[in-house]
Amino acid sequence: LGIVGLALAAAAGVAAIGLIDAQMRGTGRRTRTGPNRQAVAGHEPDVERSITIEDIPADELYRRWRDPETMRRIMAPFADVQSTGDGQTRWNAGPHVGSWDMRLADDQPGEFMRWEAQGGGALIREASVRFRPAAGNRGTVVVLRASLDPPGGMLGQIASQMLGNTLPAALASKSLHYFKALVQTGEIPTTERQPAARPDPR
Repeated sequence: LGIVGLALAAAAGVAAIGLIDAQMRGTGRRTRTGPNRQAVAGHEPDVERSITIEDIPADELYRRWRDPETMRRIMAPFADVQSTGDGQTRWNAGPHVGSWDMRLADDQPGEFMRWEAQGGGALIREASVRFRPAAGNRGTVVVLRASLDPPGGMLGQIASQMLGNTLPAALASKSLHYFKALVQTGEIPTTERQPAARPDPR
């Protein structure tokens, strides 16, 4: 009976692996940026979103975003971000997605900031925020861009699941709306749940 049970378990395992492999072949799409970067379950590796913030100049918005406390609060939909000093931050997206370090690699006061991941295992390979005047002097356009590098196979699927099946583009938009609310009102809405099921630090 023990041998039969082991045989059945092995057969089930082989079937599960085959199913997972078929799903990954059906949903994973390679990009031009490299053989290992894939869109996982509809999650595009490169995300860019923008928002217009009225009546606040770029210099002020840059200063607010540069504040580590602001970064921690507006990135809450995706990860807990903690400053470790000297332009470095530690990103923690929960036990199933993991944590990684980001370094401020390009800093142009009032205009642009760009961060790069340090070491392997980072779900975000690179992120940047740009500030430019809105048309008609209506304020400032804030452009947030992120290049994701989700691990392939089951890890990629787990990462997607732990983000609550929310597209990274939607998380980027939410972070921008949080930023706008914070600089205009001093508060961030707290009615929406955290996709990664982490305590809300706002």
